[in-house]
Amino acid sequence: MNLPKFERRPIRLLDPGCVERIAAGEVIERPASAIKELIENSLDAGATRIRVRLKRAGFAEMVVEDDGSGIPVRELPLALERHATSKIAGSGDLGSVLSYGFRGEALASLAAVSRLSLRSRWAEEELGARIDLVGGEVERREPCARLRGTTVEIRDLFFNVPARREFAKSDPSEKRAVTQVLQAAAFAHPEVAFELESDGSKILDLAPARDLETRVHAIFGASVAEHLRRFEGEAQGIRVMGLSSRPTHTRGNRTGQYFFVNRRPVFDKALAHAVGAAYREIIPAGRFAVCLVFLELPPSRIDVNVHPTKAEVRFRDEGTIHTLLRHAIQDSLQLRHEEAETAGGRIRALERGEMGAADNLRSMGNNTLRELMEGRGEGYDRGPRWSRGHAKPTLFDAEALGEEGAAFRPSGAPLDVGAGAQPDGLPLFWQLHNTFILTQIRGALVIIDQHNSHERVLYDQAKRSLAGKTPPTQQLLFPATLELSPDELSVYQVHRGDLERVGFLSEPFGGNTILVRGIPAELRNWNDGSLFRDLLVDLADAGRSGSDPRETILASYACHGAIRAGDHLSLPEMQSLMDRLFATELPYSCPHGRPTLIRLGLPELERRFGRR
Repeated sequence: MNLPKFERRPIRLLDPGCVERIAAGEVIERPASAIKELIENSLDAGATRIRVRLKRAGFAEMVVEDDGSGIPVRELPLALERHATSKIAGSGDLGSVLSYGFRGEALASLAAVSRLSLRSRWAEEELGARIDLVGGEVERREPCARLRGTTVEIRDLFFNVPARREFAKSDPSEKRAVTQVLQAAAFAHPEVAFELESDGSKILDLAPARDLETRVHAIFGASVAEHLRRFEGEAQGIRVMGLSSRPTHTRGNRTGQYFFVNRRPVFDKALAHAVGAAYREIIPAGRFAVCLVFLELPPSRIDVNVHPTKAEVRFRDEGTIHTLLRHAIQDSLQLRHEEAETAGGRIRALERGEMGAADNLRSMGNNTLRELMEGRGEGYDRGPRWSRGHAKPTLFDAEALGEEGAAFRPSGAPLDVGAGAQPDGLPLFWQLHNTFILTQIRGALVIIDQHNSHERVLYDQAKRSLAGKTPPTQQLLFPATLELSPDELSVYQVHRGDLERVGFLSEPFGGNTILVRGIPAELRNWNDGSLFRDLLVDLADAGRSGSDPRETILASYACHGAIRAGDHLSLPEMQSLMDRLFATELPYSCPHGRPTLIRLGLPELERRFGRR
């Protein structure tokens, strides 16, 4: 590709309009970042009620109204100047920032890239004032009647920066991003009422809540809130508290994790790592707990002046904070079950993910551990290591799995002596650690990953369904009601048709609730609707990243719905899985590219045992 060559020009000062637009791009990236700046101004002003209205996800119009203290008439023009703020007085205050805002950039940046109208009335004045700007230039200024508080109206966002608008995400993605901004603010301030309306539809309507748990219940619904438990800890003048989910309730990504530092929403890798470390031994890799983490510490021990968006922070005591948060969550996960009084009960609790693995296993002692490993623990029987036929296996006469990928069908005609059985009556398949399926072919041992294999089966089936083939669906005996968060509901509304084509038969049921009447017949891990929520979360992520939503449905459904490592399979189930795997177009890898099976030839095994 021939790119135009850069030609040097004389050094010169940029015109003020260009400077304003460049600076605005650092602060106002999308409608959600504009809303974030405006509602933080409202919270700094002591608002008890904040209302947000959107048209076309905020690109056509966004309005933020509050009942805060307002802005004095004489200060209204100054509020729209860059680096004008009431939050700090000088550089010395940067080490003790208590407010959300302090840079004095948000309103000026918004005014530079939109048509902005600001109306406000100071609490101690009888009359308010209005000022209108277009592209940063004042067009009108006049008195106006208003109750105490401020209204900011933004129209035609990025009208004079077309490149920024062209690279924006889709309207549904932007609307979800705004919803998440308001949810984060609502979590940080349960005492404040929040309302979000988009194109005439109410997305959020949150009354003031008495505590965090009540606010979480209002946003996430009972089906999520009931799985959260409170944690807290304090050390060296630093306090951490919040809610985190039981290990049995996780998601496929971090969208259910919120972090706040002195009530400021942030994303910090150290905090996210601490949460992951707390759950490392009790939830599977690739799963993430739902959590709301609130960190309180003196402003002098944190640097919030890292990035114009103020979403990044730096800690002086990062190691202390990491340890404090990790231990606080781990302490909250140590459930006091009577069943855990026996060694067998502890193991059962561990397998359900209800106890911290390392600490509880260490507490059992070496002798008990040895017994448990041998399946002799009190009140606990681990059963045979092989699901079926744990007697000595023998080779059977099946078509070899060649390096070139020859067909592998151990249930072929020469072996048709009963489902999954060899001529001598021994099974063709064995399950190892409820994760791998082992079988023998002529001259080799084959090891199949049951999760990867089922992923491939589900992916291909769902792909055919989206292409128009009616999927087999199982009707639920009792239709499931799922109370969705506002973010989940907006994703559902957009993708309901494709989800139905895959096999999820559902319908709106009033408010944020949907009714699921049927699910794909192949589905193994419905888990009372948690799989459906995982699908919605992945679809929301796809919208933010610009990925193909149909491809996301395929991959997410296959991954979340597949047989998992640790699931016990009967012999007919193993046989059926193999038959269906080798009926797919690409049986040797899962949709993520991981192998479904590996082949160990006898020469390799003999070499490993020193026979060659």
